Amino acid sequence: MDVREVANYLLNHCFLPSQAEDLLEKHYYAVNHLEELRRIFKPLGYTVVYHSAPLKVIALVSEYEGNQAKLNKYESILLLIFRLLYLQKREKLSLDGAHVVATVGEIQEEYQKLGLPRKLDRITLEAILRTLKTYNLAKPLDRLTEEEAKIEIYPTVILALPDNVLKSSRDETAAALDKYRKAGEEDDV
Repeated sequence: MDVREVANYLLNHCFLPSQAEDLLEKHYYAVNHLEELRRIFKPLGYTVVYHSAPLKVIALVSEYEGNQAKLNKYESILLLIFRLLYLQKREKLSLDGAHVVATVGEIQEEYQKLGLPRKLDRITLEAILRTLKTYNLAKPLDRLTEEEAKIEIYPTVILALPDNVLKSSRDETAAALDKYRKAGEEDDV
C-alpha cells in the first residue's frame, strides 16, 4: 500500500472509517501518513481531517461547494434517518469499538413517520444503500429481503450532515415558512 492508493481512495469515497473492517489497513496507513496526505490535497483545495475517538474517521473535506456529492431527495431523507438512528443507538452502546446496526424494519418505521407519498420499497432501499456505501456512510450486512435484515451505520453520517448544516437548513426553512404565513395572513385581511 502507498500514499497514492489511499489518496485516490479518499478522493473517490470521502471518508475512511475505522469501523469498516475491510478498510482498516487503509485507515491506519492514512493515520500514519496524515501530513503527507495533507500536503497532497492542500493545493487542490481539500483538507484531510482526522476525527479521533469516538468517531475514528478520516475525512476529505473540500473548500469548494461544487466538489460535494449531490444526493437526490430520497437519498437525503435516508441519510437523515440513518443519522437519527445512529445517534439513538450510539447512546446505548459502549463508545469504544461499538458498531451501530439498524434493521430494515427500524428504517421503514422512521421513514413511515414522515408520511411521504412514495413507499420505501426494497429496490429503492438497495439503490440508496449503494450510494451511501460508496461514501462509506452505511453498509448492508444482510440481503435486504426481510425486516430483520441488518445495516451497519458508520459514524461518518454525523460528518456528512454536521449540526451546523442542519441548523442553518432548519433556520432557512423556518424563515421561508414565516414568510409564507405572513403572506397568507395579509391575503386574509
